[in-house]
Amino acid sequence: MEGLSIKTSRQGLNVLVRPAKREDIPKIVEVSNSSTLPNEDLGFGASTTSPFRDVSRLTSAWKDPNIVRGEEVLVAEMDGRIVGCVTLEDRGAELELVDIDVPRELQGKGIGTRLVQSVENRARSEQKRAVTCGTSRNAQGVAWKSLPWWQHLGYRITHEEENQWTRSIGPGAREIRMRKDLD
Repeated sequence: MEGLSIKTSRQGLNVLVRPAKREDIPKIVEVSNSSTLPNEDLGFGASTTSPFRDVSRLTSAWKDPNIVRGEEVLVAEMDGRIVGCVTLEDRGAELELVDIDVPRELQGKGIGTRLVQSVENRARSEQKRAVTCGTSRNAQGVAWKSLPWWQHLGYRITHEEENQWTRSIGPGAREIRMRKDLD
């Protein structure tokens, strides 16, 4: 996938979405660690063992050109600065958007939306039927804060489930599975 320059309409920001490179690792970790407040995602899937939280773990997990744990890593770049990261997995007829991060101070500026649009455009060019993703619901039944944003982008809830990931979060946590069908 070559870089895709997208100009956001709200802020006039020029965002380039491109495959991540090994030399991006420190900035990817910085983005991942700055996307939530400390402990904000506890009960929703916070993982202190995620390779994306530590430069040495991400470096060890990195497979060239840009694969980590079987997921492809893309970054959003603005004025030469990495301002977002997304991981995705090819699931045959669908692309799974596994994770997305934008630093808190840049959230709400359209960067995450541009990352998602880039994944959707890629899925269309590869003639995929849909882009899928998941978010979490904690044991108290509260959905992670991104759920309304996903729905605003046209993703619909297909079901909720308990799985290996939710069991690692704790009893009662559920994954909210979503899908956006493509034309």
